[in-house]
Amino acid sequence: MKKIGYVIPVFPTLSETFVGVEMRAMASLGHSVQPYAFSSGQHFQSADRELKQQCRYISTSPAYPLRGVLKTYRCHSFIKQQQGFSYLSLLRQGLQLAYWAKQDNCQHLHAHFAWHSTATAIVAAKLLNIPVSFVGHGADIYASPQDIESKLKAADFICAVTQEMQNELQSATERPVLHIPCGIEAKKYPPLPTQWHPQKDFLFIGRLVEKKGLDTLFKAFSHLPLGTELDIVGDGPLRNTLEQQVHQLALQNTIHFLGGKDAAWYQQHAQNYKALVAPFTIAPNGDKDTGPLVVKEAMALGLPVITSTLAGCNEILDHHCGRQVPMDDPEALFHTMASHLKRSVSSLEKQRQSAFQRVTTTFAATTIAKQLSKQVEAL
Repeated sequence: MKKIGYVIPVFPTLSETFVGVEMRAMASLGHSVQPYAFSSGQHFQSADRELKQQCRYISTSPAYPLRGVLKTYRCHSFIKQQQGFSYLSLLRQGLQLAYWAKQDNCQHLHAHFAWHSTATAIVAAKLLNIPVSFVGHGADIYASPQDIESKLKAADFICAVTQEMQNELQSATERPVLHIPCGIEAKKYPPLPTQWHPQKDFLFIGRLVEKKGLDTLFKAFSHLPLGTELDIVGDGPLRNTLEQQVHQLALQNTIHFLGGKDAAWYQQHAQNYKALVAPFTIAPNGDKDTGPLVVKEAMALGLPVITSTLAGCNEILDHHCGRQVPMDDPEALFHTMASHLKRSVSSLEKQRQSAFQRVTTTFAATTIAKQLSKQVEAL
């Protein structure tokens, strides 16, 4: 089976578990995978340690590899269409990536995020005359797209993490657009234990950014009974602002900021909480979560989900698997959270089992990877 070079902006990094999950799934199907990245994150999932050791960083190739220069005519037109990068800079990094991909005998390049990683992968693929594809995630499509039209034309196929995105991208290109949602490693999630006795109330996990809807969550939470607690797991640019908001609402004794945690923490502690609360919204710049992996992981861990009617969540949940409220509606969120606190553990058992069954079948990474593998092999 074809060897696939994965081109990623930052790898590994704590908040992008889906990249490592997909690579391991493709490897389990028989593909050799080789990660390439522009930089490494400071914190990462322990499951990505082996891939990190294998990863090549593009800056470590020769600064100006001469191999491939004579084939620049293959990518000249594409580079000229890119407004976000200088011609020489993009050509140089494309040559550097092509240098490593040639050394590693890659037969296909697959980029995550439709930004610089995709542009560089397309240049390198054209230099090497091999197929190339990319994955659109969220901000790269909705908030700050870069020269997306030319990338849609240049790639051999495109992957979209939601059906909504698939429809939107397919209307803009004749190239095939696949629906490849972010999956979970189902083998890591054993059947749910019959005994479940959560001791804590609510959990939020995610980057502390606008699209997570934390301002709505705090407003809703402020009306819950005294003593109700919420743990915030994650970090991000809004942390100081959010901590100030908590103090203004006099909630500092019941809302706790725990900082970033890895997947192992989630798996170890999820059973302690009564629900994951994830009131996703659409940020003012258009950025939004697409197929939130944190929701899928909660379903696999038996943690009830309360989230919003974001399109990406609509595709993950059905009415048997969790509760959804309108986006940006703190009153509706309050009523749903208050109602959840009154539900007995036994009344939630059917919901937990339905969610587990749905996510481990519909969103198993190896099942999803088969569609991607089939398209790679067909080129």
